[in-house]
Amino acid sequence: MDHADSRNSLLILGVHLKSEGYPNTLYRLRDLEASGLFRMVEINMPMWNEATQNRHGFSRLTRNFWQAVFSHITVMARFLSLAKRPERIYVPYPGVFLLFLLSCLPARLKPQRVVVDVFISLYDTIVLDRSLLTHNGFPAKILKWVERRAYDYADKLVVDTQQSAKFLCSLFGLPETKVVVAPLSIDEINFRYSPYLQHAGICRVLFIGTMVPLHGIGTILEAASLLSGRPDIHFKLIGDGQETPRIESWLHSHVTNLDWERAWQPSTRIAEEIGRADICLGIFGDRDKAQRVCPFKIYAYASVGRAIITGETDWLKETTVRLSCEPFAKVPVKNSAALAAKIAQLADDPALRIKLAANSHEFFNSHLGSKPALKILTSCLLEH
Repeated sequence: MDHADSRNSLLILGVHLKSEGYPNTLYRLRDLEASGLFRMVEINMPMWNEATQNRHGFSRLTRNFWQAVFSHITVMARFLSLAKRPERIYVPYPGVFLLFLLSCLPARLKPQRVVVDVFISLYDTIVLDRSLLTHNGFPAKILKWVERRAYDYADKLVVDTQQSAKFLCSLFGLPETKVVVAPLSIDEINFRYSPYLQHAGICRVLFIGTMVPLHGIGTILEAASLLSGRPDIHFKLIGDGQETPRIESWLHSHVTNLDWERAWQPSTRIAEEIGRADICLGIFGDRDKAQRVCPFKIYAYASVGRAIITGETDWLKETTVRLSCEPFAKVPVKNSAALAAKIAQLADDPALRIKLAANSHEFFNSHLGSKPALKILTSCLLEH
């Protein structure tokens, strides 16, 4: 790529964490820097850190709140102290409250162009998906108003699927031209391709995730129960989150054909587990959000190149309708019997697993890799 010139300055403005817990931010910023297209300067103070995340209950909530307030004030103060108004700004996730604060500035202090990586909507996650606030309550209405104003202010909003783009426009009344679609960024060094080789013995079924409702962990557990009579099929879960009480309850009441590694693992360790897996599981929840997303786990599985089974969502149907081959095996969402049957089919058919493994990696290269994502993002940033 061409090297940056004096016109292509880029300010990274955020309260983001550059860690494996937020891979899209970490690896997108690395890709932008490695492109050589921009002279990058960063103003960032993470609104979370290890100290806040290791606390629990009210103490954690209070510490997180004040850390977030301090981070936003500090970042805005540093931004306002700049000698020259930036030509272009990129705001990684989470950027809603920074964008809101920028929108309140007088015109002479505002940057010329602002591109924000939405990743997920705060209102959708907090109110619609996880029901942490009631949708008709005052706090939820304030949150929606703040998020709408933030998105109105930005020049371009980056999301990862066409379905998410349509939803964002509908939810906040945004013009379709404001939202662009680019794949997420992942650790392609650790999640590198390794050819799948069939082997005799146990068929290893892997699921990794943060155990949120859209994953449909209950469907996976029920499928494991249905396959408990198959000693040649073994499940492994990696991750922790909102649905972990359900896993704990299930493990206490079942003869298990399942292992659970609750502590979250670094990319190197997860990549090793994917490399050892015969079948990898996507998402199977029936919530609206599940219809719109392509989760990180799909990226990781497909980058390594393994057979994937996932729910037949709107994203999957619309993305693969014109493809000459199926990149993933699919089943109806929230259907444990269908999932168990598909797992059994793949366990009994090594040739099909090999074919699906090759298909998933081909799909990653053409639709989910860093090259198409970087091309779209740089186009947004350089647009006038």
